[in-house]
Amino acid sequence: MAKWIRFVLALVTALAVTAGGLPAGADQVASRTFEDDTWDDLPAEGETAGWHDFRPSDSTRTKLTAGFAGNGLQVRIPEGVFRGFGPFDRFAKPEMDQAWYRYHIRLVSWNSADEGKLPGLSGLYSSAGRGCIRSIPGRSGWSARGMFGVAGTQGAPPGNVPIGTYLYHLDQPGDCGEELFWDGAGLEPGRWHCVEGHVKLNTPGSSNGQVQGWLDGNRRLNRTGLAFRRTGETQVGIRDLWHNVYFGGNWPTPNPLTLVIDQAVVSTDGPIGCLDPFLDDNDSVHVKALGELHARGVLFGCDYRQVCPDRRLTRGEVAALFSRVLGLPASSNDFFRDDQGHVFEGAHNKLAAAGITVGCTATAFCADKEVTRAQFATMAVRALGVPASGGDAFSDDDGHWAEAPINTLAAIGLTAGCDEGRFCPDRTLTRAEAATFFLRIANQLQPLSQASVEPPPDWPPPGDPPPIPPEEQD
Repeated sequence: MAKWIRFVLALVTALAVTAGGLPAGADQVASRTFEDDTWDDLPAEGETAGWHDFRPSDSTRTKLTAGFAGNGLQVRIPEGVFRGFGPFDRFAKPEMDQAWYRYHIRLVSWNSADEGKLPGLSGLYSSAGRGCIRSIPGRSGWSARGMFGVAGTQGAPPGNVPIGTYLYHLDQPGDCGEELFWDGAGLEPGRWHCVEGHVKLNTPGSSNGQVQGWLDGNRRLNRTGLAFRRTGETQVGIRDLWHNVYFGGNWPTPNPLTLVIDQAVVSTDGPIGCLDPFLDDNDSVHVKALGELHARGVLFGCDYRQVCPDRRLTRGEVAALFSRVLGLPASSNDFFRDDQGHVFEGAHNKLAAAGITVGCTATAFCADKEVTRAQFATMAVRALGVPASGGDAFSDDDGHWAEAPINTLAAIGLTAGCDEGRFCPDRTLTRAEAATFFLRIANQLQPLSQASVEPPPDWPPPGDPPPIPPEEQD
């Protein structure tokens, strides 16, 4: 019972902080925000709500990590297997005829050779509705999981992973689920996306069911005229959020695949809406830059759903941001004596190895010291490797030690100053100001990063596929 109490408390806490499109008091029947390290507790004996079909591999291939807001769940499909995660999150209330869901997802390391499954709603009462087993009289079941495809296919933009709905329904064309790829929708690797879905079951015996899908607030699927249950199958409803992350297919993945999911919510009262990751930046002129860097997985909050836009940035934090934006490789050298065990020690060494910083002295980095706008300009010019520019962009930096890099930053369009005609070189840099700077840097580097995306391997391999072990079966 103690575990169940913790589960309920976690749901209550999650519902209190989940801000989407739902009105106050809306009925949210499930919520997984992964803030509690007991997120994987199973229901006690006799209790039905919570995880079902939670296999040993689901524990070894998942871990809590930085999520969309606070913690998220990292899921890894190792090379040579199929399943990354796959339990059902069964609802406490009776089966429903209609429900909406929402979760945020980020593909961290993803070069998939084939299609696979993502989370979605289901109503499984037998073997039907999964594993290429369709529903027949006396064997009911349906599912509307998400699905992914090979990058750049199915109408997705180049380099983006197509997303869709893998649908088991009564009129599906074959034994396996019907693939409904969303119109022009794709997941950009490394970026947070908001996935929403809606399932309305049919009146038993009629074909008036509906499935819808939204990506980042834009509707990409609207399939009507569906049937999930026959006349008399009134017991069949929406009973689970199936947290499925699965590769294939008949063949296991030839390379490891990693993603993070977060903020999964199910409601019966209407669309939930995408979560605003930060609640304290809505009045900032840098709000779009803060949100965009967060979406790209570069900027994390200072606390749960807080970004502290006016807080001054430290040298260590700047090093971490440069490291993420530039994708700098790790360095085995230890350049500084004053950062041993520091949370950003690795980032300091990366910047030194890349020639972006020489520290605050010959042997010190001064990680916790605040950064001035002039210091940032110097590091940014070195990071971009752009030649010095002539001209005099600002009136308040004449004779300043950083006047040349400041003018260079202005010449390449990375700054317009702090005020009309001024740069404020000795003013310390805020987190919000840094977000705008780093977004402009990232945008200048974006064509280079897109060109480095590797094509997926040839697929499928020759010969007969190996048998799928029971533990790995969908």
